[in-house]
Amino acid sequence: TRSLTVIVTARADGPWHARGDVIDLRKNGFVPTNYDLQPSGVIHMMSIDLDFDPGTLVLSNVGVEQPFVAIEPSETTQGECCRDPAPILEGLAGEALDAAFPKTLGARFGGALGCSHLLTLFQLMASTVPHAVSLEQARTEREGSPPEPGRPFFRRSVFVDGHAPSRDQTEVAIQLADTHTRPLRPGDRVTERLALSHEVKTFAAIDRKRFLIDRLDVRERRRTAETVGSTDWHDHGTLLAPLLGVRLIPGLAARLFSLLGDRRDLRPLLDNLLQFAPGFIQIIAARMDEYYEERATGSDPGSQEKPAVAAIGGNKDSCYMWRRDGAVQRAWDSEHADEAAD
Repeated sequence: TRSLTVIVTARADGPWHARGDVIDLRKNGFVPTNYDLQPSGVIHMMSIDLDFDPGTLVLSNVGVEQPFVAIEPSETTQGECCRDPAPILEGLAGEALDAAFPKTLGARFGGALGCSHLLTLFQLMASTVPHAVSLEQARTEREGSPPEPGRPFFRRSVFVDGHAPSRDQTEVAIQLADTHTRPLRPGDRVTERLALSHEVKTFAAIDRKRFLIDRLDVRERRRTAETVGSTDWHDHGTLLAPLLGVRLIPGLAARLFSLLGDRRDLRPLLDNLLQFAPGFIQIIAARMDEYYEERATGSDPGSQEKPAVAAIGGNKDSCYMWRRDGAVQRAWDSEHADEAAD
């Protein structure tokens, strides 16, 4: 299970605040990595704190915490670890969460420059915070009541889960839930605090060896306090039909932006689907038992079409720790050169 949350809080004076968290919880198996065994449990736990101006969306402070990381400093890593790139993110204070920010973030923290998990979280926050601020500003103008200082008014939760119904398929569920709340008025029931509940649910089946999308069921609904018990789901099957039969990795993000464009009303749908590929990479590691079984019997677990990401470990330059000239990659290359020689 991958869990991502973004919570936005207003303040009476000074900058508003947003906190984002990502947690990767592996519930099955173990993975050999960096001369050690990575067991089941919490693999990643990281957070980003942002202070920003609600009018301009300019960041005044960026804070990063990483209690759980995949690679801690060791002799093998020559003292390097997943926390090393964090100061790059902290240096983004002064930037605005505008349309150009994702490119700025990618250029300064993408690939071998940073951490893919923090990058995924910050990308989600960069989309979520402007959306939340826009919703709250519209509600304040419509209802005439400002947000409660110091109390969160918006939470986005995203959950990515993997399931293995057979050796040939991996099923993935992605659930996004936005909850926007208003201040309670005297005499209100607690449910009247709900300004908007916006949900997007994705259910997919992926061909294990070729990473093709075999089935895709995506539905969406928006509810308010007045319609919480009477709103039906809207099916996006027709809109997303072009994704059936295409490869999940690589290139899904580009296909999604091409398909959904810049439509503001489809942004939560896009944010849900953008978690597909990075979440699926985490799911792959939980299917290591099949790799061991196939290796023991001498059968080939894949074909020539198998993407490189299916290999144990990270792809070269996928993050700072797996950069081409890094200690981990050099140790990996050396180990497998010895195996090939044997």
